[in-house]
Amino acid sequence: MHGAYHGAWCWQDWADRWNAQGVPVAAIDLPGRPSLPSAASLVNLDVADMSRSVAAAAQICAQPLIGVGHSLGALVLAKAAETHAFDGLILLAPSPPGNLHGARTVVAKPSDTPVAPPDIETYQRLYLGGLVDTAGWHRRLCAESPAALNDRYRLKVSVRPHLAPYGVVVEAGREERTRHPDGQDAAVARHFAFEHVLLPEAAHCMMHQATGGRAFDTVNRWVSESADIQAQAIAK
Repeated sequence: MHGAYHGAWCWQDWADRWNAQGVPVAAIDLPGRPSLPSAASLVNLDVADMSRSVAAAAQICAQPLIGVGHSLGALVLAKAAETHAFDGLILLAPSPPGNLHGARTVVAKPSDTPVAPPDIETYQRLYLGGLVDTAGWHRRLCAESPAALNDRYRLKVSVRPHLAPYGVVVEAGREERTRHPDGQDAAVARHFAFEHVLLPEAAHCMMHQATGGRAFDTVNRWVSESADIQAQAIAK
């Protein structure tokens, strides 16, 4: 699950790597993407709407199923996991649930119009750790729902703990600290009783080839290890 302003396309590099290993992957566009018709206006699409779509998509995916979500998409995925049982969850630079003690709010966006994506300079600073957007991701960004953004910014979405038997939160060391203050990602991991991994060299968009560093290798190793654990449990 991609984050705000992005789409399923942002997972292409990781999907190609997993497919090369014989691991089936499905990347989805959340509601509000230009490629998708929507019954609701973009300005009214909230995290609850998006999480219902994710849970519905998960129902038709092969099992066992590990969910991967980034930023706002990690919050959407976590909310979806309240109603669909995932075998594992991977939360990359996650937006915090509203019931996380000490989570920091962000200034809300106007609620009456879609939120335009950040300009290229802001995008490179906040999302790519200051690196140049060599893959041209900025050109593919789209407007986002203010309802969904404000759900996150104003901490409106509570998520129950202990969502999956296995999980990991991956923190980007080059994160912009207004949205991800020191310790917040680790607190998210504790909330869900998940592992916490800090990648000092990774930027917020750690799926981007220029900023990910060891992110894919870390996630891939965790997926392999969790699959081994599940296989051992089945064999017993």
